[in-house]
Amino acid sequence: MLADITEYLDNKIEQNNQRLIFTFYELRVKMDLTPPTVEKFLRLSETRLINLGYKTYRPGQSYEYLGEPLIVKENELLIAVKEN
Repeated sequence: MLADITEYLDNKIEQNNQRLIFTFYELRVKMDLTPPTVEKFLRLSETRLINLGYKTYRPGQSYEYLGEPLIVKENELLIAVKEN
């Protein structure tokens, strides 16, 4: 699973290294992960992202991106914003 997380995160960071969005659709539908596996995937991803200098947020939490206040939507399982 760690290799899958590393590959997934590397692809996400390549697309946009400032804000990463993990959606329900990506993890449950495209990757076909079960709910317990999704939670483990997110927990391990959060640990790696924090080590890479990101701040992470879960559904319902507030965060700021490019000076705009935002709230993590229900279909967004995790948001990671690069800390300056």
